[in-house]
Amino acid sequence: MDASPLVAKEGVIGVIDDEWDILQLYRDALLASGFSVYAFTNPLIALEHFKANSNSYVVIISDLRMPGLDGIGLIKKVKEINPNIRTLLITAFEVKDSVFHEYKKGNLIDYILQKPITMKNLVTEVENQVKIQQLQEQK
Repeated sequence: MDASPLVAKEGVIGVIDDEWDILQLYRDALLASGFSVYAFTNPLIALEHFKANSNSYVVIISDLRMPGLDGIGLIKKVKEINPNIRTLLITAFEVKDSVFHEYKKGNLIDYILQKPITMKNLVTEVENQVKIQQLQEQK
C-alpha cells in the first residue's frame, strides 16, 4: 500500500507494518498531525521507494517482525543509504535494554516503541525524532 503524502511538515515519514489495520492507524494518526506519510505493508517495496526518495525521508517507522525482511534488516539497509535518517522500531516483543543500547550505539535504531502504543505516543515520538533530525542538519 502506498499512501500519497499530504505535505504539511517538512520531510516524509515512512511507515512499514505488514498488518494493514495497524498500518492504517499509524498512517492516519500521522497524517492528522500534519506529517507527509508513505505507508507500506511490504518492507521490500518500502525499501525500493526509500532508495528512490532517500533525501525526502526524515523518519522511518518499522515493525520488527515482517515477512521477507524484518524491521532490523530493513533499518540496516535504510541506514546504509542514508545514515542520518531517524529510525523507530515498533515491537510487541520485549527488547532488553542492553540490546537497544547496542543498536543505539551502532546508530541503527533511535527509539523503540513497545506495543501496544497509543497514537498520541506515536505522534509525540515522531515529532521528537523530527526535531532531532532538524537539529542535526543545522550542525
